[in-house]
Amino acid sequence: MSANKVSDYTTYREITKNLMTISGLWPYENSNIFYRLIPYIQISLNLGMALVILGFVRQHFTNIALVTRGLSIMTSFLTVIIKVICMLINQKDLVELHNNLDPYFNELLKNSKLSKLILKKVKIFRLLSLALIFCVLFSIIFYVVTPLIFIIKRHYHQMKITKYPLIYPSGYPWKITSSGFIYQIHFAFETLASLALFFVTTSIDSLFTLYIFQMIGQLREISYCITHIDEDENENKDSVVRKCVTQYEKLMRCREILETIYGPVILWIMGTNAIVLCTLLFQISQMKSISVIRGLLFITYIALKMIQTFMYAWSGSSLTEESENYKHAVYAADWYGNKRLMDSVIITLSQKPLTLTACNFSVVSVDIFVMVLNTTVSYFFLLQTLDE
Repeated sequence: MSANKVSDYTTYREITKNLMTISGLWPYENSNIFYRLIPYIQISLNLGMALVILGFVRQHFTNIALVTRGLSIMTSFLTVIIKVICMLINQKDLVELHNNLDPYFNELLKNSKLSKLILKKVKIFRLLSLALIFCVLFSIIFYVVTPLIFIIKRHYHQMKITKYPLIYPSGYPWKITSSGFIYQIHFAFETLASLALFFVTTSIDSLFTLYIFQMIGQLREISYCITHIDEDENENKDSVVRKCVTQYEKLMRCREILETIYGPVILWIMGTNAIVLCTLLFQISQMKSISVIRGLLFITYIALKMIQTFMYAWSGSSLTEESENYKHAVYAADWYGNKRLMDSVIITLSQKPLTLTACNFSVVSVDIFVMVLNTTVSYFFLLQTLDE
């Protein structure tokens, strides 16, 4: 059973590492110039795509259905830009976070007593990551394949195509009527932007849950050490407590780095996902009939936004819960009457649980997920009122 969990964690970490590496964002200490240029290429592609969709929104500003369609897609590209910028600005902190968590967790896996303990719920973290990857991949494949199917059908029925469709609703400042080289360039550009969207979205979101899981593993380790402190000789109790206090301080530093890097990302995601979910529901309500493929796209895209929101919210709650479990373990440990341990224990108990906040605005917990759903419903009724 333990071997299966180790395999699940290894797969989970390797998938995240590979996605981050392709995105040019995995925290390698020594990397070449080309690797360091990849994030800037990602930003350029997504910024260009966001501006093009903004042009579409401006052209159809009086049509609420088309505006909501364009905005829901544009926010995804803007989210990618914010994520990459946050990673680039805090690159040194990211390397520090990685060095504090990843190597230490790999060492813990070698301990047969602790490996089973620290790998609890690893399947849930892994499944959330895989579900996000599947939803993003399916959505992008649908967007890319749809115009190709349209063109193939028209050619098969020998129908003339007056305007070749592109992947996304776009408003370029020039006309694209040709089906030749110019059209192919624009189609290739939007395809590359889609690939950038896929790799950045899946990698950065999965990396957040990976680091949270590694922090939870360290909390479980020090909880185990403090709970079994009575099994050691009296001379070793001080060193065990000092180790736990030092490790908890490192985790507090890791929490600060996570808030610095992911705080703006989480705040943006929680706000925009409510808007995107609202626009998707509004688009569905405006359609008289929905094809099977388009219905699957809507379901997948809604599931994507809900999974993404839940990943961040649930990860924050899991970290806080495990931090509180550690404090309970410290309080229940065999330290009564030992004056040499009391000072360290009292300092530990006086610390607040490890809670993540998004730019000091809101605590990252499951309550945020519920808040996003409530906001979605409120925005949906507002849009319906405006449409009427």
